[in-house]
Amino acid sequence: MAGAAKAAAPWLSGGTKAITAAVRGINPFAAAGLAGGCRLTCEATIGPCHTLSPERMDVSDGWDGLPLHMQIRVVNERCEPLAGTIVEIWHTNHTGGYSGQIHRMCNNDAADVNKQFFRGYQRTDGNGVARFDSCYPGWYRGRAVHVHFRILQGSYDPADSAASWLTSQLLFSDALNSEIFAQAPLYKDKGQPDTRLDVDNVVGQEPDKTPYVFDVQNLGGVMLASKTVVVRSDSADKLCQVKGSMPPGGPGGPGGPGRPGGMRPPPPPGT
Repeated sequence: MAGAAKAAAPWLSGGTKAITAAVRGINPFAAAGLAGGCRLTCEATIGPCHTLSPERMDVSDGWDGLPLHMQIRVVNERCEPLAGTIVEIWHTNHTGGYSGQIHRMCNNDAADVNKQFFRGYQRTDGNGVARFDSCYPGWYRGRAVHVHFRILQGSYDPADSAASWLTSQLLFSDALNSEIFAQAPLYKDKGQPDTRLDVDNVVGQEPDKTPYVFDVQNLGGVMLASKTVVVRSDSADKLCQVKGSMPPGGPGGPGGPGRPGGMRPPPPPGT
């Protein structure tokens, strides 16, 4: 039918090998600009699932999943890009489990304790942009699908207590999560997430969740997720705090070793 909108491509699987140089070369910030001004991105708890991250762009360690290219742009309150700033990210694999020697409830497979998948950091370029090749995260009980990030200046410090310009989280829209967990290979067997943005314990009480939700494009089945985050011009300035809510009840996700029935306990706030 003439004039009909072209249907989006089905989401791919296969991990980061499906992410091409053409996808990496797209500038998702060109059209958006900073016309709306630069309102501070607020702080969220680092959570119990953070540990050391290697310096790398491809954070997948060969894991399968929906190929995801992330671009995070860092600017200050004057809308000036911050070059050479460290952006650190960490998130789960498609099963909803984290890697690393972290709080026991964060791992859903004992073998993952000695791995580093879906963790990494990069320095921003002259436009304040850091890029990562990854796979779409999974979900676990009590949290909407999310990516943790931390902004550091100077040398990388893996300690949770390291002085950071910002520690926060970026999430995906409910509609996108519903689509992926209904249709995408590897994800649909998990079923729909048990937590939506409005009841998420990190952003649930934010009246406008836009600053914490990725802007997403489907590029032939590869996801491009981008966001501009705004940090303080002076580290002595007071940080605002993201407004969250208590996690809802509901069925548990996959639990770690020794947890009867595969039930995982509700996560601490901000996990």
